[in-house]
Formats: sequence, structure tokens, C-alpha cells
Amino acid sequence: MLDQTTGKAIEFDRASVGYGQFQAVQPTDLRIEAGEFISILIPSGCGKTTLLRLLAGFLDPTEGDVRIGGQSMVGIDPSIRPTALIFQDLALFPLIPIWENVAFGLEMRGWSKGKRRDRAHELLATDAPSDHA
Repeated sequence: MLDQTTGKAIEFDRASVGYGQFQAVQPTDLRIEAGEFISILIPSGCGKTTLLRLLAGFLDPTEGDVRIGGQSMVGIDPSIRPTALIFQDLALFPLIPIWENVAFGLEMRGWSKGKRRDRAHELLATDAPSDHA
């Protein structure tokens, strides 16, 4: 069972994805420390979404490895990985409160309603830059 309660480093170790002759992601080395926030700024079609799909488990690398907390994620089902993938075109459930939308992934992982609500409220209370001066 994967420990999903604490932050862990993410590592792409020469991870690549190929579809026949087409190389969607060249061998990539990247380490993201626990708690670190990064942005990947490259043009469309360069593999950002493919890297996220590797991390989330919707794809396995053709070569190389993807590790979370030092544990290889190759072959680990997305439903038990300590990750989530949210696409830019958000598909929120319009008939439930915002906190329940935020906590939906935790519900799928079996978290109790109280713990889901507490974590969602914690995330929603995070300070964010304001456009208002």
C-alpha cells in the first residue's frame, strides 16, 4: 500500500514515451522535491501533458522510470497513486458545494467525509495573490 499522507519527491529518471517511430517525450530527468512548486513552460506539443499522464499513471514510460518517494510507479494503477490530474477544462459538479468538488478525489480514495471537508477547507483557505490592490 502506498503512503498517501505525506509529501514525497517526484523523479523522472530517463523517462520517455514513444508511439512507434514518434517520440512524444524524449528521455527526461527531473526531480521535484516534496513541497516544491514548479512550472514547465514549453510550447504546445512538447510533452507537458504526457509527463503529467506518466506521473498520474495513465501512461507508463516506454523507457526509464517515474518514482514517487523513491518507489517506482511503473505498473501502479492511477487509483492508488498519491497523485491527481486535473485538466484545464474543469468539469466541476455544479450541484454540489465547492469544497465537495475539491475533495472529490479524496472521496474516491476512501477518506471520511470529515477528513475530506477539513482538507478541502484547508486548501481553499490557502493565500493566493489578489488582483485587487
